[in-house]
Amino acid sequence: MEFIRRYLASAVAAGKIKGSNLNCEYYPCHFEGQDCTWCFCPFYPCGDIQVGGKWIVKSWSRKIWDCSSCNWIHKPEVAHEVLKEILQLMNAYSDINEIPRKKLLKIYSKVKAKHPPH
Repeated sequence: MEFIRRYLASAVAAGKIKGSNLNCEYYPCHFEGQDCTWCFCPFYPCGDIQVGGKWIVKSWSRKIWDCSSCNWIHKPEVAHEVLKEILQLMNAYSDINEIPRKKLLKIYSKVKAKHPPH
């Protein structure tokens, strides 16, 4: 979990989208030409099937959000818009991980309305 927190913080600190990470052993995990800025999604779990995710039950009978079919946040225009919105909040927070989930989900809704999935 700490790795994910640091990854999100570094994505915001860079101040620009990363583009495709061709050196990643998992690339392309979603689609060729994907933007890898949000390898770890700031909205996880969004619970929104419209972007390609779904709830699955693991062997221990616990539901987890499977976003392996979500391409939405990896579209460059979406990745850029999410970063732009998060950067606007960074005046009030020293770290992306301090932003309340409610505010992040408002960003999600705003960007999704501007850039609908599919």
